[in-house]
Amino acid sequence: MPITEHTINDALAAALRTTRSTWRDSEIVRSENTGMLRGSNERPDILVLEPNVSPVVIETEVIPAATVEAEAKSRLGKHLRATGRTILSSIAVRLPVNLRSKQGARLQAELATSGSVEMVLFTGTDPLTASRWPRSGWILGNVADLSILAQWASVPPDVIDQAASELVAGVSAGAGMLAEMAKANPSAIHQISESLYQEDGTQTRRMAATILANAFIFQETLAGGPKELSSVKSVEQLRGARQLRKSAVLAQWRRILKVNYWPIFDIARRILEVIPTAESKPLIDALAETADQLLENRLMRSHDLTGAVFQRLIVDRKFLAAFYTTPASAALLAGLAIRPESTPAGGSWSNPDDVSRLRIADFACGTGTLLSTTYQRIGQLHELAGGDAEALHPSMMSQVIIGCDVLPAAAHLTASMLSGAHPTVKYEQSSILTVAYGKQPEGDVLLGSLDLIDPQGRFEPLAITAKAAEAMGEAERETWRALPHSSFDLVIMNPPFTRATGHEGEKIGVPNPMFAAFSSTDEEQRLMGAATKRLTEGTSAHGNAGEASIFLVLADRKLKAGGVLALVMPLSLMLGDAWEDSRKMLVRGYKDLVLVSISGADGADLSFSADTQMGECLVVGKKASGGSERATFIVLNERPAYPLLGASAADQILRLIAGKTLRRLEDGPVGGTPLQFGEDVIGQALDAPLPESSGWNLARMADLSLAQAAYQLAHEGTIWLPGMSESDSVEIPITTVDQIAQIGPYHADINGSTSSGGIRGPFNIRPARPDSAPTYPVLWAHDAPRERTMAFPGDSQGIPRRGKTEIEQEMAMLKLDAISKTASHAHFNRDFRFNSQSTGMQFTPRRTIGGRAWLSLSLSSPELEKALVLWANTSLGMLLYWWHANKQQSGRGSIGKSQLQTLPILDVMILTARQVRAAVTLFDAMSDQALLPLHEIDVDSVRGELDDQFAVKVLGLPKELIAVEGPLELLRLKLSREPSIRGAK
Repeated sequence: MPITEHTINDALAAALRTTRSTWRDSEIVRSENTGMLRGSNERPDILVLEPNVSPVVIETEVIPAATVEAEAKSRLGKHLRATGRTILSSIAVRLPVNLRSKQGARLQAELATSGSVEMVLFTGTDPLTASRWPRSGWILGNVADLSILAQWASVPPDVIDQAASELVAGVSAGAGMLAEMAKANPSAIHQISESLYQEDGTQTRRMAATILANAFIFQETLAGGPKELSSVKSVEQLRGARQLRKSAVLAQWRRILKVNYWPIFDIARRILEVIPTAESKPLIDALAETADQLLENRLMRSHDLTGAVFQRLIVDRKFLAAFYTTPASAALLAGLAIRPESTPAGGSWSNPDDVSRLRIADFACGTGTLLSTTYQRIGQLHELAGGDAEALHPSMMSQVIIGCDVLPAAAHLTASMLSGAHPTVKYEQSSILTVAYGKQPEGDVLLGSLDLIDPQGRFEPLAITAKAAEAMGEAERETWRALPHSSFDLVIMNPPFTRATGHEGEKIGVPNPMFAAFSSTDEEQRLMGAATKRLTEGTSAHGNAGEASIFLVLADRKLKAGGVLALVMPLSLMLGDAWEDSRKMLVRGYKDLVLVSISGADGADLSFSADTQMGECLVVGKKASGGSERATFIVLNERPAYPLLGASAADQILRLIAGKTLRRLEDGPVGGTPLQFGEDVIGQALDAPLPESSGWNLARMADLSLAQAAYQLAHEGTIWLPGMSESDSVEIPITTVDQIAQIGPYHADINGSTSSGGIRGPFNIRPARPDSAPTYPVLWAHDAPRERTMAFPGDSQGIPRRGKTEIEQEMAMLKLDAISKTASHAHFNRDFRFNSQSTGMQFTPRRTIGGRAWLSLSLSSPELEKALVLWANTSLGMLLYWWHANKQQSGRGSIGKSQLQTLPILDVMILTARQVRAAVTLFDAMSDQALLPLHEIDVDSVRGELDDQFAVKVLGLPKELIAVEGPLELLRLKLSREPSIRGAK
C-alpha cells in the first residue's frame, strides 16, 4: 500500500534534523503541524524555525507535483502564530515517485541516499512578486543539499540588501556626528584615530561608527544570555529605564568584557570613552536605533551584513587594495576549496578532532568575508556528517583560523564576524592579527604579512585590542612561531593587487603605490620597495605583476604538502607576461587546478571583488610535487549575485570534475560542458592541457567552441570551425611570431631614461606633420579613426637625444643605430581596443620604428610583411589574437613583447611564390579600405571580403568555408558576440 505524503514529510523532517545540530531539537524542524500560521488553519508540510534568522517553509509533493510551487509561494508574507515572524522564504520540493513504495527504515535510507530531490526557492513578502531561485527549472540534489538550501533561505537576499542599506545610513549619520564633534573636540577624534591606527578622515569616522553599531548589535544578542550574561541589559531595557546614555552603555560593555568578546567591545569601549558626554547622546541614540532596525530582521548573525557594509564604507581602496570579496564570490571560492568528501587535510568531517586540527589562513583578511564563509562551510560539512559546530567554536577561534591585515579596524571586524558565528560561546583566544606596516620607531620598515615570507625575518602584530584579537583581553603571543612555513591545510585569500612599477604611480601621483597606505612618505615607500625586492629575490614574484604575485609566494610557502590553495587573483595571472614564473610554479607544484573567470561585458562584471573594475580569476589547487598537466577552466557568464548562486556553482563544478564528464579543449569546436542553475546556463567548463610556458588562454571566453577552434588552429594547424565536421577540417601552416620575425624594441628602449636620468632610449618622440618626411619615422600611439585601414604612415618622429658627456653621446649613437635598424613595414597592435579599433597588425609605407602602441615586426621582405599583415586582419588572425591576449580589461586585449613571441600566426615563410604574389595583390587592392572595429566584425563587409579572398586566392581553401552562413560567417558572428570583445557596447 503506497504511503501518504504526510508520512514522507515526517521522514524528511527527521532526515533534515540530522544535518544541523540546532535542528536536532524537534521544535526547530516541524512537520505536518496545524495552527502554525496566524489567522489560518493551513498546514505547512515542514517548518524550519531556527532562532535569530528568518523562518523557512518547505512544501513537498511527489512527482508530478503539479501544485507544489503554488503552495510554496502562497506561504510568503504569512506570519507565525506564536511569534508573529514573517515568512520570507519557502522551498518547493519534488520528490521521486519510488518513495511511495518505501516505509520505515527503508524510507529513511532512501531519503538519505537519493540524489533525485528537486528543489526551488522562493523569497519575498508576497506570492505575486516573489523571486524564484532558479528562475526556471529545478535544483537537483539530496537531503544534504536541501538542508544547505534551507540554511541559505533563512537569510533572504532582499533582507540582506535592506539591512545593509539601513546600516550604511546609520553609520553614515554617526560618522557625520563624529565629524561635527571633531570641530569642537579635535583631541577626541585624534584619540579615536590613534585607537584605529589611522589618520582622521571620513573613512576613519565611518569605521568608528561601524564598530559602535556592531557593539550595540552584539549587546542585544548577548543580553539576558546564559550564566554571566544573564545580568547584561539590552538597549531597549536601558532605553525604557531612561538609561540609554554613555555611562550606562559603558557599564554594560564592561560587564560583557568580564565574560568574553574582547575583539568586539574593547575597541568600541575605547572609542565611546573619549567621546565627550555632552555629545555622546545623539550618537548613541542614532546607532542604537540602527541596531534595533537590524535586529527586527533577525540578521545579527549574518556575516554577509558586515561584509557588505564595509565594502560600501571603505574609501582608501586603491592604496589599501581593499577590494573585498563579495559574499557570493566567497561562497564560490570556499565551495571549490573545501570539498564534501574530506577535510582539506584529508580527514573525516564527522571526526571533531580532524576538524579542530585544521590550520586555515588568510594573510590579507580584510573584513573577514573569506574566513567567515570558510568557517560557515566547515561548520555545515561537519554538521552534515553528524557533528556539532558550536562545540568546536573555541578551538576554531584559537587554533584553526588565522587572519592578518594591515588595517586594524578590518582585523577587528574579522574577529567580530567570526565571533558572531556562535555569539554566546566563550573562547579564550583568537589568531586575528593586525600586522605592523611601514616605518617603525626604531627606523626600519615592515611589510605587513609579506614579512612572513622570510622564516627568519621580523614580523610584528600591533595591538588594536591586543597583540592578537583575544577573547579575554591582551595577551602576548609568539606569533612568528605560530605561523611557520609548510604548516597550513588551506590558504584562502584575496590579496592586494597594487603594482610597484609601471605607470600606476604616475597616474595617482605617488612614487610607489604598493606602499602608499597610511600616508607613508616617498622615502618610506622607497625603503619598503627595496625591502620587498630583497625579500622576493629568487622567487616567482614579479614587480610588474604586483603585490598579488608576492602573496602567491607567501601562500605557497605556508601550505603543507597536500594543502589547498584558494586565491582571488588578477586575471593577468592567466595571460600576463609578468606572471609567467607564477604560472610555472603552479603547474609544477599543484594538482587538481581549477581556474575560474567571468566573461562579463564591463569592469564591474569581470571581478569577484567589490569595485575593482578589473578582471579577476579564482585559482584553486592542491599542493603536490608532481604538479599538473591539465586543469579545469570555468568561465561564468556573470559574477554570482548571491551566496546561494556561488555555493551552487561550486557544488556543480565539483560534481562535474568528480564525474570525469567534462568536455576537453582538444575535442573540437563543440563547446564546453554547461553549468546550470536550474534551466539557466550560468557558464561553461572545459578540461584543458596546461602549457609548459606562455599563457593560459582559457579566460573570459563565453563561447568555448571558439576556444576549441583557436586551439585546433594554434596547436594542430587545422581550420576546424564551429559548424564544421572533423572530416571537413583543413590544414594550414601555423608557426609563432618568434620563429619568423624579429620583434622591435620595448618603448622605453626608444625614448626612456635610466633611473639616474641618463639615456636609455636614444630618441625624444615628437609629433610628425602629415606632409613631412622624418628621418626617423615612428608609429607611436593609437588614433582609432586614422587606423581603420591596414596601411597608414607613422604618426611621430624620433629626435636624436644628445648625451651629457662624450661617453654618453657615443653610447647614444650606438643605441640610435641599433634602434633605427629595427624599423619595418609591419607593426603589431600590442594593446588592442576591440570595441573601437580595427586592426591587429598594420603596414607603414616607409620602414618605421615601432612605439608604445605598436611593436615593429621585421621579416625578410616587404612582400612577406604584407602577407603577414593581411593574415593578421582576417577573422582567423583576429581569433588567434583574441585567444592569445590578456583580456583583463573590458573590451580590450593586450599582448606584450614577451607574450608576442609565442603568438600563433600563419607561417608566411613557407608560402609558395604564387601565394605570396596573391597576398601582395590582395593587400594592395584592400589596404586602403576601412575596416570596422572588431566588435562589429559580423557586419563588416570589408572584413568578410578579406576573409573570402584570402581563404580562396591565397590559401586555396574550399569554397564551402566561405559560403553564405558558412563556417567563416559563423566565426565572425560568434566573435562579435563575445563580451570581452564587445565590452559595454
